[in-house]
Amino acid sequence: MALTLDTVHASESHSHVRLVGELDIHGVRVVELKFTASTASRRTHAIVDLSQVTFIASLGIGMLVGVARALGAGKHRLVLVAPQPQVATALRTARLESLMPIAADLDAARALVGAASPGT
Repeated sequence: MALTLDTVHASESHSHVRLVGELDIHGVRVVELKFTASTASRRTHAIVDLSQVTFIASLGIGMLVGVARALGAGKHRLVLVAPQPQVATALRTARLESLMPIAADLDAARALVGAASPGT
């Protein structure tokens, strides 16, 4: 399945994007520029919904790490939301939770970045 990226929400406090598909070499090539522009380039916290990502390769993890480091340099966070079990296992095996916390749901992710729900 081809990887797609949707911007769900963008504000002064945070951005929220959704990735759908396989975060493999092809997927990274397709979305990396847009992903970076939607997250790191905005210089705000970023929430990344991984609930519909069915596979993540090392290049996909590398893309996430690159953005997390760029945001961290500006004291912002990249928070991953609801990865599927296979994806969560890969991320936890890489021991990157201190760089990119994993939240069970969107409310938990918003709490990690101190963001209110849209419309509140």
